Amino acid sequence: MTFQSLTIIVTLAWLLLIDRSIFIEAKWNATGTVKNLWATPVMEYSGLFSEEQLAVFAKDVKKSWESFLEEKNNPVTARKTKAQAYGTSTKNDKDLINEEFFNYQSRFPVNPYTLDIVWQAFVFACNKYIEETGMPPIEYQRETLEGGSLEWTTEKNPRRGKQYCWGSVQFGGTHHDIHTHPGSALAGTIYLEVPADGGPLSLMDPRGPLPPFTYAYRVLPEAGKIVIFPGTVPHSVHGTPGDNPRVSISCNYPGDWRKFTTSNTVFGESSWSHEMMSREEAQAQAQAKHKSEL
Repeated sequence: MTFQSLTIIVTLAWLLLIDRSIFIEAKWNATGTVKNLWATPVMEYSGLFSEEQLAVFAKDVKKSWESFLEEKNNPVTARKTKAQAYGTSTKNDKDLINEEFFNYQSRFPVNPYTLDIVWQAFVFACNKYIEETGMPPIEYQRETLEGGSLEWTTEKNPRRGKQYCWGSVQFGGTHHDIHTHPGSALAGTIYLEVPADGGPLSLMDPRGPLPPFTYAYRVLPEAGKIVIFPGTVPHSVHGTPGDNPRVSISCNYPGDWRKFTTSNTVFGESSWSHEMMSREEAQAQAQAKHKSEL
């Protein structure tokens, strides 16, 4: 190819490039994606139980509490308080009694009939939470029907395991320091009996301790209300100062929290695409609109 031929080809190509008439039919698609990173849905659900049912459940929890106090106050049967993995609780700290009652229930749980009913309602609420938030099905491990081994499943009705549910009684300044629920996908609490000064549930922003993520969302307890939130969310329970007890049952929904809580995890995602107009089509549309306004 001669230099003259190359010049002609380049010149023609440039003329074609600046000839805007070739773009009259040109179209393309614009696309976009929204990713819900670090989303923290919190669900409040009321009305699943009648007042009579709540009273029965509360009675069972308080009966367990009384048995616990009998053991705790008897020098012969009292158990030494386990050392805390974290925190700075003192001997008389009102937070310690929460841990002691929880540990007691590993040996003597609340009436299993009550726990089974509450567990069924909790699982129902968790499935509603998953449905309303668009969260993918929760994967968890369970024992196979044959026994002797574990399997991963997303089946929506996990069986209640040991201490998947436990009762809590708080009064006289009893509180619960900030904590999470390791190894649980979702956590929840149903309030059975709530005095006027019942301590609220305080949910901390899980995105970090630095501003502007220092805000805490507080949920006021109400008899019959179930609160569902990710087990990874740091939370605490404020003290109930009076003598009337705040009675509740808390539950853990099994699941590997590392599967949906890392910084790389997308909680929900939506994408879209739409056709774009050529410059000439946009001009024609603008001219037509201008004429219609005259």
